[in-house]
Amino acid sequence: MSNRRKIKRTADPRNLGGKIIGPGGPHDQAGVVLDTRNAILLKECVVSTLDFEGSDSSVIAMALSGRINRTQDHAEVMFLFGTDGAAAIITELMALLGRATGVDPTALLEDIFERVSKLREDGNLT
Repeated sequence: MSNRRKIKRTADPRNLGGKIIGPGGPHDQAGVVLDTRNAILLKECVVSTLDFEGSDSSVIAMALSGRINRTQDHAEVMFLFGTDGAAAIITELMALLGRATGVDPTALLEDIFERVSKLREDGNLT
C-alpha cells in the first residue's frame, strides 16, 4: 500500500487568489506587497490557437497550472485572448525585467533560447 496522499485538484478559478498591492500599482519598485494566499505556483504553461473556419484571426488559449500555494491542491486555469492579450503579456514581462532586482538578463536569455530550441526540435516552432 502506498503512503502517498491523494491530491485533490481544484479547478474553480473563483477559489483561487493572490493580489499585487502597491500605492502606485504593480509597477512600483520596492513598494509592492504580494498577497500569495491561494496563488498558483506555476508548474506548466500550455498554449494553443483556436482557428475558426472563414475567420482571418485566431483565438489564443493559454492554460496555466500548478500547485496552489500553502496547499497540496493543484489548479489549472485557461485564459482566452487575442493578439492584444498576447502583446500585453509579452510587454509586461519585458518591462518587469527592467524593474527586477537580481535578475540576470543573460540567464533569462539562455532560458529563452533553450526553450526555443526545444520547441524547434519538437517541430512546434515555425
